[in-house]
Amino acid sequence: LHTLQAEELELQKGQANDCLEKLRQALGHKAIIYRQHFRSADSTWTGTRSKQEALRCHIKIEKCVRRYQRARGSMQRLGADEDTLRTIYQDIQPHQLSVDKEVTEENRYGQGSDRLAWFWRVNNGHDSQEDVWMDEFYRVNWLKAKARWQRWEEELRLVQHEMGWTVSWFKYRMEEWDQRYRQATKPGHQAYAHRQVLLWGRFALDAENSF
Repeated sequence: LHTLQAEELELQKGQANDCLEKLRQALGHKAIIYRQHFRSADSTWTGTRSKQEALRCHIKIEKCVRRYQRARGSMQRLGADEDTLRTIYQDIQPHQLSVDKEVTEENRYGQGSDRLAWFWRVNNGHDSQEDVWMDEFYRVNWLKAKARWQRWEEELRLVQHEMGWTVSWFKYRMEEWDQRYRQATKPGHQAYAHRQVLLWGRFALDAENSF
């Protein structure tokens, strides 16, 4: 009985993988439909046909999700470990099924923290790589991810330099007021310059400790 349970668990894992593969294809096709057809629709007939295609994709997506959830539920009942269910075969949330904006709105603002849903990074089979639409979908997302990584890498270098510039500026201001303190002849001017020296010195020390 234990052997049959283990075999059934593997079959359910295969079913879940197939559902995820079909789900990725359907979402990728829907994104391409939105970009290539809805934007370029030059007539009511073309727009209506594109909506029908998107609706068919939406129905297929819902069907794939239901099948995946059933397979996942069966895996839980068959004794799949919690770590596998938490890290590999996760629960699919409704907001993860939206059309990917990397394809439909490639020039939008606020792309620095975008990321694909978890099922795009799990069990990427070879079948999807032979699909022209999916190849385009992954290519766009890979290029976007590479651009974000390069942008954040550049931003990190700039921030590190800005930290050094800030400390140097505070020290420059401290030395400037120290020179004024030494040149001052009136007690009031000396007191004010000395206070500025301590102020900018504290700024420099805090910046060095923080950075």
